Amino acid sequence: MLKPKRSVNILFQEIQAGSQDAFNALFLNYYDKLVAFSQQYVKQIESAEEITSELFVKIWLKRDTLLKVLNPEVYLYISIKNASLNQLRAARKHQVVSTDDEEQEQVSILTVHHGTELEKKELAKLLDLAVEALPEQRRIIFRLIKEDELKSKEVAQILNISVRTVENQMYKAVKSLADAISSYLGYHPQKRISKKQALSSLPILYFF
Repeated sequence: MLKPKRSVNILFQEIQAGSQDAFNALFLNYYDKLVAFSQQYVKQIESAEEITSELFVKIWLKRDTLLKVLNPEVYLYISIKNASLNQLRAARKHQVVSTDDEEQEQVSILTVHHGTELEKKELAKLLDLAVEALPEQRRIIFRLIKEDELKSKEVAQILNISVRTVENQMYKAVKSLADAISSYLGYHPQKRISKKQALSSLPILYFF
């Protein structure tokens, strides 16, 4: 029987108590997410993996201080962001030196795209390209909310921006993605959808 998934808060508590099992669970749950987050900044997978590995080493070596962390999940992302930005600064320095019924109906159209598997794959690829083409901050916010399932407040803390900015950037991201796939679908996904509904509709299609 599988053990229930422990929250990151519980894992931090157990790691501070010296649990190698909790550390391994934290690593398995967050390593890939944090590498992907770091890569949004540093671009190279090798650098992102190195930054993330160093964070986990630091967590284990300084495990006796973990209970001081108020929001472990946000702490993980902020640590990765800071380390990634530090690496970018160092690299730059080195270079210088040498998202009513009618609305619900529209959502149904978005989330149940009837087509062949090939068409779905083509649409997914189109969306992937559209996400990659988003401005850096907008792309990072979209991925943190829709891939890592973080709340707007948490993303605001991680990126040191306001919740309103996060929400506005998410809406702009969804609008850009809707524009990008409208020709392929033959209709515009956001037509007659409110700003609030748009935030929850297109990204669902993105992960079908």
